[in-house]
Amino acid sequence: MIVRIFRRIVLSGASVAVLAVGLSACGNDKSYAIPEQLCGVAITPELTAPLLPDGDDVKAEPQSPRKDEYARCTVSVDGKAALYIVEYSGQNSFDALEHARDVSAFRNPQKAKGVTNAVIADGKFIAVTPCGEGKKSHVLDIDMNMPSSEAMDLRDELERFATSYLPVGKKGIGCEK
Repeated sequence: MIVRIFRRIVLSGASVAVLAVGLSACGNDKSYAIPEQLCGVAITPELTAPLLPDGDDVKAEPQSPRKDEYARCTVSVDGKAALYIVEYSGQNSFDALEHARDVSAFRNPQKAKGVTNAVIADGKFIAVTPCGEGKKSHVLDIDMNMPSSEAMDLRDELERFATSYLPVGKKGIGCEK
């Protein structure tokens, strides 16, 4: 009799564990597929996914034609903008950290680890890097459309996404042949 009771308790505990795992998997409601390109730039979907909210449909729409000096892309989920990616080439170089400290949109700016002249902040990333052989620079500016209190938990994910996007974006805008 004690063995039967023990088996029921163990089986009930296992059922609860399986149910808990099933419920926690439902908590991540990203029923959409992350595209492998954002406005013509190849990306790694696994690095993009943490930056996007739950929803049913993701779209990446260019806000300007991708050309040699300027590109802007808006990534939206269920029609709501979630991520803005802007690139400029042919720019004068400037110190990204000094710039971030002067602009109020950058909350808690720090030097990024993966790029020499780049800054990670709560929901924002900016990098100023050489554009090809010339003396001009490429600027990559990424903005997450969420409150900085939520974005601060995603700093590492944003930095990983941005540093993987940077070389591909530069090549696509004509900085790296």
